[in-house]
Amino acid sequence: MPLRAISSVHKVRVLLVEDSPEDAELVQMQLEDAGLRADFLRVDDAQGVASALAGFKPDIVLSDLSMPGFSGHEALRIVRGQAALMPFIFVSGTIGEDAAVEALHDGANDYILKHSSARLPMAVERALREARTEAERQRAEAELMRTQRLESLSLLAAGLSHDLRNI
Repeated sequence: MPLRAISSVHKVRVLLVEDSPEDAELVQMQLEDAGLRADFLRVDDAQGVASALAGFKPDIVLSDLSMPGFSGHEALRIVRGQAALMPFIFVSGTIGEDAAVEALHDGANDYILKHSSARLPMAVERALREARTEAERQRAEAELMRTQRLESLSLLAAGLSHDLRNI
């Protein structure tokens, strides 16, 4: 099933936190086959994740759970520390039920098993759509707050003007 909202609108940046170049390539191919237009970057350690967040500025992070010397949970903590709303999906062959629940509790958007990754494109689409919706909601909320502040200032100025004219 092809991706809809994310593939035709604009190109997205996908950060792959994965120690296996072959697994990263399979994920990339699966997403591209589903119609995702994207730039991909693969990293496999904490420094790589932090650097990618600062320089590559991904739209979504797809992370393996266990890697030599580094874990997906550490990657999730780094991402949440720098970009609280960024979609984060675990794509792992070793995730058990307890680890999946812990991942979701820690702030991951979803988890996908590598050996049954057919729903990966839809999970990516949903996570990106939800992140965009949340960003739009926050922008609208900020605009509403700004409008309310301006309205309050306007009322204050009108009241002061009235008081000064009627001294």
